[in-house]
This record gives sequence, C-alpha cells and structure tokens, in this order.
Amino acid sequence: MDPHAPAPLASAFKLYVLHAVADAVRAGELTWDDTVTVTDATRSLPSGELQDEPDGTRVTIREAAEKMIAISDNTAADMLIQHVSRERVEAAVAEAGHHDPGLMRPFLTTRELFQLGWGADRAPARAWREGDESERRSLLERIGELPLDVEAADVAGPAVWPDGIDWFASAADTAAVHHALHEMDDPTVRAILAENPGIRTDGAWQHVAFKGGSSLGVLTGSWLGEATDGTLLTVVVLMSSEDPADLASAQRDLVGLAEDAFRLASVRATAP
Repeated sequence: MDPHAPAPLASAFKLYVLHAVADAVRAGELTWDDTVTVTDATRSLPSGELQDEPDGTRVTIREAAEKMIAISDNTAADMLIQHVSRERVEAAVAEAGHHDPGLMRPFLTTRELFQLGWGADRAPARAWREGDESERRSLLERIGELPLDVEAADVAGPAVWPDGIDWFASAADTAAVHHALHEMDDPTVRAILAENPGIRTDGAWQHVAFKGGSSLGVLTGSWLGEATDGTLLTVVVLMSSEDPADLASAQRDLVGLAEDAFRLASVRATAP
C-alpha cells in the first residue's frame, strides 16, 4: 500500500481531536481540569460509556480525552469537538502535517457519521457524497438540528466510507500526527496515549502511544514507541474494504503485524 494514499481512519481520527485539545491547553484557552457536559446534542453511539450517562453529567477535559483514546468513547470525542470547535480541529489537522487537510473538511463528529451513514433518510448521505465543502457544511448544520434517529443495532450492512462518510488520511499523515503529539512534550497527552498500548511489547520500550479504529469495512492501528535510548518507532496499519466481511477476522493480523515490527526493532537495537 502507498503510505501517502488517503484511506479511511475510523476512530484513529481522534488523534486530531486530542491534538486540538492539547493545543488549546498549551495556548491557555482551557485547562485539563475544565469540564464538558453530556447533552442530547452531543450524545452519540458506542463505542464508549458516556452515551449511557444522563443529561448534565460533567467530566473533565482530561477524563473525556482519556475515554476518547483509551476506550474510543464517541460521545467524549464529540463533546471535545464541540468544546474546542470544529474549526479548531480542522486547523489541528493542518498543523499536524496532513498532506491534504481538505480531505478532513468539514470535520465530522461521530454523531454526524452515524446520521449520514445509517439514518433512515438516505437523502443526506447522497448529498454528502455529491457535495463540495460548502454544501457539506450546510448539510451538517441541517442534520445537527435533528434528533439522532439511529441505534447501535442499525449500524450494519455495507461500508459507508466509499461514499466519503469517514475521516481520511494516509499512513504517513497518521504517523505525522503521532509525532506532532509526541513533540508537544505534554505529560498529560503522553499518559493518555499510553493508557491502552494495544499490543504487548518488551522492556526495550519505555513508552508506547496507540490509537486504533474500526468501522464497517475499516480497521486501523497506529503506534508511536519510544525506546529506552530515545529512538522512536512509528507503525501504522490501515485496512479497508468495501465488503466488511473481508476484515471480519483481521484484528489479530493487525496486532500481530505491529507486535512483529516492535519486536524486530528491539532486536536491531540490541544487536552488536
């Protein structure tokens, strides 16, 4: 696969949300201890936990970011996007080195993804597929006023990413956002990304940052490891198919590829 070819990310897009949040913290515009609130307007579908919390539930920015990365909480991601603004996340896409930030504009929330991909009214999906950026923004304004008419059980059938309903970046872009987050040198960001490393590694690695994602026809994994001598290793695996059945048993292969890459890098680093 061409490392510069755009592909659907599924929940790996949340790296860009984390970048936008961390940048706002660095700029003094918010703190990790500020709070965001669960509302019907930001409530999404699983994965996650916050979608089951009652209206008015408050969590800190840090807690929402932890849930967004460690358990891929969709509602947490949407709350953070709303808090820092869609435009701030779109700016983060460019700042993090995406080769074509226009592919991410407008930047979808997960709630919008579910509405477009599996809503009972299929007209918005067609309008998204055929629309330019301005038309897509107008479409999101309209569906943002509607209740979420999709349940978790409705998320089935063919993949929707071929219609442009996902977040798109290349493997090189995904590696770049990992490096951008690493270079922020923020201990909170570092801890958030390492909470769920996604793979088993040996003692050669003092830090492993991870974010993966899955949706119908999409499976992704991305890691940045820091060895005890400071050497960095980035591993990105992006899988997609128009037929979700093609990836039904690919999770083990994806993890195996990443573990093999880290194991090989460890051997090379310790070789005489």
